[in-house]
This record gives sequence, structure tokens and C-alpha cells, in this order.
Amino acid sequence: MQAVMTSGDASDKSLVYSAIEPLLGAGLATLGGDAWRRHRKGITPSLHLDILHDFVPIFSKQGAAFADTLAELADSGDAFDVTPLSGACANHAIFETVMSSDLDKDDPMKRAILDGIPKALDHFMYRVCRPWFLSEWAYSLHRSQFSDYVNLKNTFNLFIQRVIREKKEALKNNEPLPQRKRQAFLDHVLSSAEGAALSEAELAEEVKTFVGIASGGSMDALTFFIYTLAIRQDIQDKIRQEMDDILGEDCGRLVEHSDLAHMQYTGRVIKETLRYFTTLPTFARTVSEDLPLPSGFTIPRGCQVAFWLPYVHRNPQWFPEPNKFDPDRFLPENSRGRHPFAFVPFSAGPRNCIGQRYSMMFLKAVAAAIVPRLRFEVPDDGPKRLEDVPLTMNLTVSVRGGANIRVHRR
Repeated sequence: MQAVMTSGDASDKSLVYSAIEPLLGAGLATLGGDAWRRHRKGITPSLHLDILHDFVPIFSKQGAAFADTLAELADSGDAFDVTPLSGACANHAIFETVMSSDLDKDDPMKRAILDGIPKALDHFMYRVCRPWFLSEWAYSLHRSQFSDYVNLKNTFNLFIQRVIREKKEALKNNEPLPQRKRQAFLDHVLSSAEGAALSEAELAEEVKTFVGIASGGSMDALTFFIYTLAIRQDIQDKIRQEMDDILGEDCGRLVEHSDLAHMQYTGRVIKETLRYFTTLPTFARTVSEDLPLPSGFTIPRGCQVAFWLPYVHRNPQWFPEPNKFDPDRFLPENSRGRHPFAFVPFSAGPRNCIGQRYSMMFLKAVAAAIVPRLRFEVPDDGPKRLEDVPLTMNLTVSVRGGANIRVHRR
């Protein structure tokens, strides 16, 4: 895998990504070659660590709102699927950090975007499972599917273009940007020299990609994290103790980026969750030239190469007892000597996911908001062991039938 992921002759994305590109953007997730390198150069400075630190108060605020919603449901005593609520929390954070957009404001187009993201992923899987529909012309012959597909594409494009033009107009009129700690990703890109090299259309594609991919990935990662705590009460108790040590008596305060560094055990649980339930299970590349492998085999030019990450993440060579959920795998002394490509939940090599630090910060900040206030458990008919959790796959992996939990106030 390392030979492919680090090779310049395998830097182009697989043709299967063409099925999602019209809906979720011709951005870093789908571009190849020189276009990818130019976009990466334009976007990377706007996801610098210092800028990501400024997003933590937003993550924490949305985590607190998520905790409030869960607390209201706790009063009923009923079991419910936490997946859509995790998605709402992730989407609120993504829209605010990427576009300074408030989802609480009544905007039919925003609601259409949120409702459209899972539909877009459904279109992707439908076409990938029927490769003759990877051609947009062929897909257009499927009238009922294609009509919905076109409506989604137009809605995404109109909304993103509207946001970009509003921000560019504000810059043109010398209107002050939000206070630095509330600047969004898009504000930084538009005001940076690197971002200025991207056209409005190219920037729109990147925003679509970031919102679309981050939405599904963050929702499923947060859902599996909560579901893990509901099944493994011992792990939940340890995280609660860590949060008590960090937050002290003021368990309801919003965390800051300096707090995240102290969440060592929580970070290990998040990593083990991403290993055990690999939410983005596959990625693929196109080989542009014959690619010799260390094994002596050669991948011929033009081949599509796909990797199944759940297999990689359960390789007993690097993860003894791979079917056991053990956060301490990620202690420094236990990680020492592990192959750098043994754990790649955000891809790896030059084309690794540019938002991986964003995701880790988001998950830690939300954990700090919900765990001190709430206790999670599975209902009586739910799985009692993590290995019994039923899974299903779209573009991402999720709990089949819903991640049903009960919540109690602490």
C-alpha cells in the first residue's frame, strides 16, 4: 500500500470518484495531477494549525448545543437513534467553520443542502455498484434517478456560489471580516495570496467537497464514538474521569484548544474507534505509469487500485488481537515501531485527508461537552459487545438499523 500511496505515478484518483464529483465537488478529494497540486497549495494554508485552533470554540459551542438536545431526550427515557443528531451537530460545526453560516437561521436552501448530502451519497453508491452509470450520459437515461441528481447538483451549486459571492462582495466593499477567532475557512482562503489563485468556480468546488465529505465522515465517527461509550461503560467512565481532571468543577464550560492536548485517553479512544469502525473504509487510485512493487510484481499502467482499510486496520502483525477494542494500542510505547501505513483512517501519503486534524479536534471538543453531563447506554435489545454491532456501508460505514441508545443526565 505504501508503494502506491507515495508514488507520483499513482497520485490520480480512481475513476469511481467521478460518480460523486458533480455533486460533492471537483476538489481535493477527486482532482488529480497539476490541478490537485494547485488546489492543495491554495487550500492548505487556510487549514494551518493556528487557524484550526480558532475553530475549537465553535466545536465546543456546537457540542454544548448537542448535549442540551440529548439531555432533553434523556428526560423521556426512550431509546433513539443518535445518528441524525450526530449529523446535525457535525453539520452545524461544518457550516459555521467553513462558511460562517448559521444553520439555525431559517433558510430553505440550507435545509435542502442538509437533506441533500445523504441523497448525494446514495447516488454515488448507486452508480459505483452499476459501473455503466459512471458515465453521466448513461446515467441521464435513468430518468427518475437523474432528475433528482440534477436537482441536487443545482441546489449545491447555487448555495455555495451565493455564499462565495456574498463574502467576495464584503471584501470588495472593505467590510470588516468577522473577528479573527470567528473567521471561517472561506474567509481565510479569500483573503490569502494562495487562495486568490483559485477561481470562484474552483473555490466553490472545494467548499462543496469539504462540506460533503466532512459531513458524512464526522457524523459517522461521532456516532460510533458515542455508541462505543454506550456499550463499553468502563471506557465511558475513564473518559468521564479524564474530563473531570481537565475541567474541574466547571464541567459545563466551553473547552479551548489548550484543553484538547490533555485529552490523551479520549484521543486514544477516538483513534481506536476509527480503527475498529473504519468510517471511511476505502480509497482508490489510478496508476498512470507501470508501477513496480517491493514484492516484485508490477501494477500495469491504467489500472485502478483500491484499498480496503478495515483489512489494513485489523492486521494482527501491527494490531495484536485485532478484534479486541483496546485504546491503549495508541499509547506511545505501544505505537513505537508500528508501520506508518498500518493506521490510515484519513488516507496517507501526499494525498492524505487535509481535514484530519479538523476531525480530531471536533471529536475531542464534542466529547468534552457531552460526557461530563450525560451517561450513555444501549437499550436492552441492543448489542452487548462491540463485535456484535451490525454495520452497513454507503460512502461511509454506519450502524445498520441505527445506533439506538438511551441517555441519562449525570
